[in-house]
Amino acid sequence: MTKTLVVSYTPRENSNTKKLVDYFIENNKSKTEITELNLAKNTPDLLLEDRLNLYVKRNFGGVTLTDQEQLLLANNDTMVAQVLEADFIVIASPIFNMSVPATVKGWVDVVIQAGVTFTQTEMGPKGLCENKQALVLMTSGSDFNIEPLKSMNFATPLLNACFGLMGIPSKNITAFGLQQYADKVDSLLEQSKNEINALSDDWF
Repeated sequence: MTKTLVVSYTPRENSNTKKLVDYFIENNKSKTEITELNLAKNTPDLLLEDRLNLYVKRNFGGVTLTDQEQLLLANNDTMVAQVLEADFIVIASPIFNMSVPATVKGWVDVVIQAGVTFTQTEMGPKGLCENKQALVLMTSGSDFNIEPLKSMNFATPLLNACFGLMGIPSKNITAFGLQQYADKVDSLLEQSKNEINALSDDWF
């Protein structure tokens, strides 16, 4: 059976993003082995001074860390291992201020690891994660499908680019305008659920 990692950031009560995540899980839990990572409860450790320098020393310098040093990176390394073990990855998040929430960006920063999920070559970075696929499942209150906000959507392109850096092709399913078109919320979510069904049939 394939393995699917579902990474979500849905802390808001009555979250529309969570509704879509729950729909994905409920409809696919019998088809694939699902691991859930709730970033609102299990946060990545930010790459501040200690952790950043240990990461650089280990991943770029090839230095073997002490057990105590390795312990500082253990939480983040667990998140990297989840990506490596998965055949399919779902990242579900709302748009915050044109981009992804800081916690989601923190996850991205810790799973993109030199020598593990990508490597540097003379031609530039090369992804090391082969035979995987990803889904970016994203919601927003405003409609980022139309201008002027369409040009200000840095969220889905960022996640697509970061998956690409690791060698993972990704697709997007979005439900935009959930506050802007308050009378159409149910139909917008239903449309996204239909897209989830189609993607699930393709994946599983």
